[in-house]
Amino acid sequence: MNHRTSPLVILFTLVMLACCIFLVWYTFSSSSMVFRLQDTRLSLETSQGRERKQQAEYEQVSQELPETRQALEVILPEAEAAQAQVDALKAERKALREQKADLESKLAQSQTTPPPGEGTEGNAQSDLQEESAHE
Repeated sequence: MNHRTSPLVILFTLVMLACCIFLVWYTFSSSSMVFRLQDTRLSLETSQGRERKQQAEYEQVSQELPETRQALEVILPEAEAAQAQVDALKAERKALREQKADLESKLAQSQTTPPPGEGTEGNAQSDLQEESAHE
């Protein structure tokens, strides 16, 4: 049995094998491409949804902006006046602290060196303490 296959059968077999390999590759490639296409569509829909939401928010803010500016024009002078008052109070507090420190130093000096011959030392100390307590 000397059976030889003809070259035409071998060529046909190789062509069919190449076609099968191509179809397998094309099937996997196509399914991968379909998945990527669906993913891209989903991403696009999500992005468009975000864009619509941002546009709606922008329009809302654009409508509220004039009202907010009018409110700011009303409140701004009051805020500036309040800030000026705060600055004045801080300056007054600083001056009072300096005065308190000066009075405390005078009190400390009067306690260390009593005036000779005067018996009103206790009254002067209590007067200084009362002044510093009132501040």
